[in-house]
Amino acid sequence: MNKKYIVISIFGLLLLVGLPFIGQVKLDIQSLFGENTGSFIFWQLRVPVTILSFIVGSTLALAGLIFQNIFKNSLATPYTLGVSSGAAAASVLAIKLNISISFLGLNGIYLYGFVGALITIFLIIGIAKLVRSFSIYTLLMSGIALNFFFSACILLIQYLSDYAQTTSVLRWLMGSLSVAGYNEILFLLPIYIFFIITTFQLKNDLILISAGDSFAFSKGMNVKKFRIFILIIVSFIVGVVVTIAGPIGFIGLIVPHISRLIFKNDFKAVTFFTIFIGGLLLVVTNFVARNLIPPVEIPVGIITSFLGAPFFLFILVSKLKKQG
Repeated sequence: MNKKYIVISIFGLLLLVGLPFIGQVKLDIQSLFGENTGSFIFWQLRVPVTILSFIVGSTLALAGLIFQNIFKNSLATPYTLGVSSGAAAASVLAIKLNISISFLGLNGIYLYGFVGALITIFLIIGIAKLVRSFSIYTLLMSGIALNFFFSACILLIQYLSDYAQTTSVLRWLMGSLSVAGYNEILFLLPIYIFFIITTFQLKNDLILISAGDSFAFSKGMNVKKFRIFILIIVSFIVGVVVTIAGPIGFIGLIVPHISRLIFKNDFKAVTFFTIFIGGLLLVVTNFVARNLIPPVEIPVGIITSFLGAPFFLFILVSKLKKQG
């Protein structure tokens, strides 16, 4: 086995196991068992946050990798098609309306977000059918237009909200992984497993389409159907993640590049470690967000943006230098 695989895996696993023990409240092994404050903090707060952070981070990273393959664009992100903005607009509307319903232990904000993600997907498909084109250009331009529209909706809702609602909206838009218990994890886990299994089953098709539509077509692929299928699946999963964690930026952009730098053109290794590194990166950034300025918890989206913005510029400059 490649030494890089072993080193990254061991280092990552040590972080995942060790980080829940570190925080403002010091814990030891004995305090983890029995009915006490330490046990509650570890099992109901720190462990769920770590697991949820890993699931969300690896999902966004994998979605970013697939979008970069599908669009043949190294700057593509999970939010490229605007589905996250649709989910965000619907979730912000739920905050404005003080929705109190729940389903399977999940609050109304999540339910509204799912609907917003679905509406956005149907709009993109509807626009593509209207102009009779499912080309990359059509999908990208549709996504950008919807992204601007839903962003305007979010600003309008914020403007019409009172101070408490505006604060809640801003907090959510910055990305939040503050959960207690396992409801969100139990909801996301089947979707997460389905996403990973589907990706590896379709790896040959993803490799083909990344080489170009003409090449994929020459190998017998129905490019139009495959693109619609994969974009619907990935976009909806991203929409679901956004409703639960907020629109956490840059994970889906930078992690695929990190994996490619390490593993080059080994698609299987790049995919596996995109999943692993994406989860690990969000676990670490969320840990930093919770412990950087105690007792204040900084929204994790702020930390990922601080990391991602310079990396984005680095990718952009590198790309422009190659073209020049």
